[in-house]
Amino acid sequence: MSEIAKLNRLLSYMAFRIFKPLVVLFLRNSVPYQTASDWLKRIYVDVAFENKEFRINPAKKQTKTRVAVLTGLSRVEIDRVLKIEKPLEVTEQKWNRATKVLSGWSTDKDYLDGSGKPKKIAVRGELSFSTLVEKYSGGATMRSILDDLVKVKSVTTDENEVVLVRQDYTSEPNKQKLFDLEIAGTSTGDILNTLVFNDGAIKKEGKRYQKFVVAWSIPEENIDEVKRFIYKEADNLLVSIDNQLTAKYTETVKNSKRLGLGAYYFED
Repeated sequence: MSEIAKLNRLLSYMAFRIFKPLVVLFLRNSVPYQTASDWLKRIYVDVAFENKEFRINPAKKQTKTRVAVLTGLSRVEIDRVLKIEKPLEVTEQKWNRATKVLSGWSTDKDYLDGSGKPKKIAVRGELSFSTLVEKYSGGATMRSILDDLVKVKSVTTDENEVVLVRQDYTSEPNKQKLFDLEIAGTSTGDILNTLVFNDGAIKKEGKRYQKFVVAWSIPEENIDEVKRFIYKEADNLLVSIDNQLTAKYTETVKNSKRLGLGAYYFED
């Protein structure tokens, strides 16, 4: 088998692994093939236009002719695809702002009690939820953040006070289905971006951190016990990293990037 044939076989394997769970989600939510196909075409066109890697001259703008050659789509089809509405980034922005507020509340000494735990705070006033949002959300309104956090049950309100229930900004199982799917899209995109970046990195030390651990022979009667252990250890690690980064980098600056670490549980 030639090297090209081996590479195509490996890429087809990756495609099946990546697309199969997506298709389950699409069919479960009545998304037909044609709609998903249009989404994929739009992504092909966007990447071909925006990524300098695929330009003949990286310093110049991509041409439609070049995009047609790269994607195999006709210029007419490219024009049609470009009219397909792109997904808005509102959800991701809202999620980022809410998590910053929760992290600030869990690490900022002004909002902690004598034992280092988040205090119950007033909605408005000095060192209140309002000032917390103003400091950490990057411009969101207090009411929008409060409503979101109450909705996903990260906080509760008691008359004029707000109580932090849990630091993570996630919904309860089997509820807030749209939100869960949006977070799934963000997580999937992040790990795939890391894999693609590492694939293009020339030197090993230039690659991004990407590892996983596998236990091959867990008895079925121990699975629940092992899952609880994994969840607890992963949660402790992520909360610790989040707290330290939030404590050190509190202010939003002009030249900044979004980065972080994700963890996920898998089971065949």
